[in-house]
Amino acid sequence: MPLARFNLTSVLAYVIIGLSLSALLFAIISLTTTHWIHTIRLRAGLWQLCHLQPLTCFISIVRSPAALSLTGFFLIIIGLISTFIFNIINWHLPSSIRFISLISVCSLGLGGFFFAMSCVAFSHIAAQFCYSYYLMIVGQLLAMCAAIVASYLEGRRSALVSTTGIMTRLAVRRP
Repeated sequence: MPLARFNLTSVLAYVIIGLSLSALLFAIISLTTTHWIHTIRLRAGLWQLCHLQPLTCFISIVRSPAALSLTGFFLIIIGLISTFIFNIINWHLPSSIRFISLISVCSLGLGGFFFAMSCVAFSHIAAQFCYSYYLMIVGQLLAMCAAIVASYLEGRRSALVSTTGIMTRLAVRRP
């Protein structure tokens, strides 16, 4: 009995979805905790600052890292949804608007970029970084890996479509 043919497109789509979900998980943990930096007197996250003695917390006035992180978070969600629509459901587009399937590549790449920019915007503080900061960096790396795999998948799909078109034209031209 011959083995079933291996479908690389669906495997890569599931890899992209797994990497994106992992990046979102790390980003959720990083966004919701207050352990981006830690000093002797202060513990801070994106949303609040906590003085340790006496224990009091205040809403943070620095919003640019939080805004960058949320932008990256929503872009990765868009990339995850578009990967699911175009690769798992196999929603085929006419060749004139095929560039729409590049939404997943662009949004995953930009989401990773915004995660990196949130870390850079927050890193101007000279202090001891904690696990929330590092989880955002891991989320950024996973989002970039998902963008790389998604770009390979889209390039492979475009190459297969153009090769199929060329082979069809060559087969039709035979006398």
